[in-house]
Amino acid sequence: MKQKQVELLNYMLDNSKSVLTSQQLADVLKISVRSVKSYISQINDIGKGKAIISNKNGYTINITLAKSLLGMEKNIIPQTYEDRSTYIIKLFFLKHTNCLDLYELCDSLFVSDSTLKADIKKINKRFNNFNIQFVIEKDNVILTAPEKNIRKLFSYILYDEVENHYIDLQLLKNNFISVDVGAIIPIIHRVLSKYNFYINDLALRNLLLHLTIIIDRIIDGKTITNTEASFFDNEQENQCVLELCEKLEQEFGIKISTEEQSEVYMLLKTSANLMISSNIQKFSTLVGEAILEETKELVFLIQKEYSVDLNSDNFIIPFALHLKNLLYRVKNSKDLKNPMLDTIKAQHLILFDIAIFASLQLVKKYNIRMNEDEVAFIALHIGGEIERQKSNNSKVRTVLLCPKYMNIETRIFNDMLLNFNNDINIIATAQDTLQFEGMQFDLLVSTIKVKPIIPCEVAVISPFFTQTDKFEIQAKIEKSQNNKKNMVLKKHFRDYFEKELFFVDNKGFEMEETINILSDNLYTLEYVRKDFKENVFLREEAASTAFGKVAIPHSVEMNAYKTCISVMVSKKGIKWDRQIVYVVLMIAINKQDNNAFKELYESLVVIFSEENNIDIFKECESFEKFENTLKSIVS
Repeated sequence: MKQKQVELLNYMLDNSKSVLTSQQLADVLKISVRSVKSYISQINDIGKGKAIISNKNGYTINITLAKSLLGMEKNIIPQTYEDRSTYIIKLFFLKHTNCLDLYELCDSLFVSDSTLKADIKKINKRFNNFNIQFVIEKDNVILTAPEKNIRKLFSYILYDEVENHYIDLQLLKNNFISVDVGAIIPIIHRVLSKYNFYINDLALRNLLLHLTIIIDRIIDGKTITNTEASFFDNEQENQCVLELCEKLEQEFGIKISTEEQSEVYMLLKTSANLMISSNIQKFSTLVGEAILEETKELVFLIQKEYSVDLNSDNFIIPFALHLKNLLYRVKNSKDLKNPMLDTIKAQHLILFDIAIFASLQLVKKYNIRMNEDEVAFIALHIGGEIERQKSNNSKVRTVLLCPKYMNIETRIFNDMLLNFNNDINIIATAQDTLQFEGMQFDLLVSTIKVKPIIPCEVAVISPFFTQTDKFEIQAKIEKSQNNKKNMVLKKHFRDYFEKELFFVDNKGFEMEETINILSDNLYTLEYVRKDFKENVFLREEAASTAFGKVAIPHSVEMNAYKTCISVMVSKKGIKWDRQIVYVVLMIAINKQDNNAFKELYESLVVIFSEENNIDIFKECESFEKFENTLKSIVS
């Protein structure tokens, strides 16, 4: 199958509960409607039966047949330059060679030698920053680079080809046949535990990948030489690294040189921490006074900018440890991939924004570059502390309606607390709707079908609290939370949106032009400071604010004179980084409105992350129509 056909199947599988139109599919794949219909016809001709079913409303997917076709596709020869480049690089490692036969490679890829030579040129450009060269000499493709750079390239390729950068054991076993990967993990755990080091699961997988590469290359006789082996910081780290190397030598029958031990030391420093002490004085000795002060400074700045209080030992101690390792990783160009990056960016935008703000402080102070994976780790720490602090005021007020019989109501009450305590506040249990009088609540969980006397969400469950019941309650909790946010949006619409801030793009602008138009207008209206535009671009450079078909650009600082939202809608679409968006919501925030604005922001994210809503909004040619559409969706 062609790449676009694979993308089409994957997108339809991800949206298998929806009926998708040919126009929606064309927009997602960035192809014509005619091409979509052609691809669907070709896909259905390949499979035994129709993988994609058409009806008068659009297209649905036959999940079983689609997955079967994609399973077949995995065994097909690479079709694109990107796939071929990955295949070629991996082949060097799998064959443990620095030289491949050019024409054998052409035959295995079913391409001409001219195509392959063009690919090699592109590969050299793509991986130029790795200081690696693929050279064609006579009939061979030769890989020339320092051993350290070759290893770095292979780890990059492995991370790049797996979804969400999540390295699992099976992937390593498939790529390192000569190494018993399963034997490395217990060695790591035993040695780190002996020397009182802690390592989380994501860092463990990163350490495991690099140790596996080191062992595989040493077995093949390829070692690092001519490097400065200047380590260790203290005796405890010294002994831990030496014993870890000794155990790996015994297990795999290899000799790890002093230079290689230095590499292992770097990995340990970027991955593991000494066990945390709950005593803040003892802890400051462990991480260093400078790191602890840096952590407290970030806590102060986040409180000042976002009104989020992180001043707790529960946050400061683990975050300072993380910060110590983060700075060491960044300064030594040691990447740690975060498999939750895309989820955090898409579903927790405010959280990711706070993390961006924190990362920019570190970038300025230490003159470093920080990738989005590291920003997402910061977001996880901040999000964890916010969850711990979540009070009953932010929870969904819930009533349980259940007749008293065989202690069922007590069991369900306990099960609800066990499963949803972070999200709900059960204010009462009742046996009859008459008991609701005078109550104010958002969600009714009931074992019987009733009509509540006040507007609220209702989750009807069985007396046995099954998995299906849990899903039902979770869905209603989320709907209740969204209802609250939507009420804020409806109530405050005119506080933040206005006619002078609404624009329609009929030309097909790009990101830079759109930001210029919206920010210049805000400045002309005296809603923002002169440096607002510069700070919007600064935020965009840190990480794109586009998700799905909407972009929400904003400044890295909350210093607007007036909190407001400038809107641009586009039928043709606006090229935004690597995406096409149809609605742009430029947000200017005054610090005084920060708390109220959080709920509004989250409500906007919920509404504009729905593709069907975007299709409606991009047709709005006036502010009045935009307002009516938004209020209609909220209602």
